[in-house]
Amino acid sequence: MTEKKTKNGSPARYIIVTAIILAAFLGSYSLAVAKAGKTTVDVGTAGILAATPALNGTAGAGSGSACACCGSGSSTPIEGAATVEGDVQKISVDLSTGSYDPNVIKLKAGIPTEITFGQSSGCTAEVLSKDLGFYQDLTGGPVTVKLPALDAGTYSFSCGMEMVFGSIVVE
Repeated sequence: MTEKKTKNGSPARYIIVTAIILAAFLGSYSLAVAKAGKTTVDVGTAGILAATPALNGTAGAGSGSACACCGSGSSTPIEGAATVEGDVQKISVDLSTGSYDPNVIKLKAGIPTEITFGQSSGCTAEVLSKDLGFYQDLTGGPVTVKLPALDAGTYSFSCGMEMVFGSIVVE
């Protein structure tokens, strides 16, 4: 008896191959994240990319932090001011509601800063600031971002997908 060969493989074969590729990708990504495992990042003066003002009310301009992808979180500005402790100012940002609380961080110019972002997942599993040059994974626990003394201005930050936003206002 002869077997009949077809041009296309069976659908099950494609599903299995796709599943293997996906598993390999997720495994390598998890390994990379685990190796990075750093919970504190120090952004020196070389890490500051630009001190750009907010984008005049457009999405992502620190106009709140409701998640555009899943609708969670608050779009109402929630202000919080850092407290000066010795020669550094500190503030913590809660992410338990799926948004940044506070989403408008008030800082004093000329004083180094430590911002501790709480552990998160989903839309806010990562935090980044192109303005200040930092990117951190928040799935492994709270992360403290150390910033040098900043000049007056408004700096933005967001989730990794740039859909949940906040701003840092330095006066």
